[in-house]
Amino acid sequence: LAAWIADPQTLKPGNNMPMVPLSADELRQISAYLDSLK
Repeated sequence: LAAWIADPQTLKPGNNMPMVPLSADELRQISAYLDSLK
């Protein structure tokens, strides 16, 4: 999940999700939040 958020174009070129510059802490927090929604 973190890899997808950090650089979605690397995992699936041409997708519609933009690359958003995030700090390591922001990336960790967003990933943890999204993971908690399962």
